[in-house]
Amino acid sequence: MEGLFPLNLDNWLVYLLIWARLMGIVYLFPYFSYQGIPFTLRLYLSLVIALLIFLSMETRPELELRVPFEMVLLLGKEVLIGLALGYLVVLMFSVFLNAGQMVDMKAGLMLSGVFEPQYGSQITFMGQFYYLLALVFFLTLNGHHYFLHAMAESYVMIPLDAAFMGTHTALGVGRLFANMFYLSFQMVAPIIVILMLMDIALGLIAKTVPQVHVFILGLPLKIAMSMLLFAILLPVFGSIWDGYLDQFLRHIFVFMQGW
Repeated sequence: MEGLFPLNLDNWLVYLLIWARLMGIVYLFPYFSYQGIPFTLRLYLSLVIALLIFLSMETRPELELRVPFEMVLLLGKEVLIGLALGYLVVLMFSVFLNAGQMVDMKAGLMLSGVFEPQYGSQITFMGQFYYLLALVFFLTLNGHHYFLHAMAESYVMIPLDAAFMGTHTALGVGRLFANMFYLSFQMVAPIIVILMLMDIALGLIAKTVPQVHVFILGLPLKIAMSMLLFAILLPVFGSIWDGYLDQFLRHIFVFMQGW
């Protein structure tokens, strides 16, 4: 604790930069980005984690005191790095959200959407369920431990005096964003294919037996089938999600290495 609390402006400058990056991460992190979480709680949490990371650093960068304008630019860069890392985590969980919404679109549950303050839009029933299940699964795998480790390693891979993001890194984030819908479809492809086959079967029934009210019978049948398929495939989803979360954490490290 001696390295921080004495009146040493160099140490306080390093701690302030660490806190600026962590504030950007905590602000977007799914567990603390809900509107009901007080801003002061996010502030205190980022201050505590920044202090722990500061004290755990083996070697601290030597930063000279700069003019106010340069300090503002340096702090702004650290905040942007934190927001970029936090956005990658939001993108990771958005894949599960989009996967659930694809199922809802095919099963006829789009009208069951509720307003989600975090995203500022409506989220359907299965989308919300997939999202919350992914959060619980992330905690079960101790993903928060790996993410805390990734936050600490970010100060090694992206030093406090590093330059701003390169063009190739920005293009890599764009490609990762474009693959989000592809990964979402991969997760729920079996359910969507079976629901499509049910649509074809119901269409054939409507043509051969016009007396049957296909729309009235088909809607609850598709909802029940989507729930049943999800219950059957849930153990398989566990192994798939485990590999996906591990892959995404590797993407975060690759992003930090390419900064």
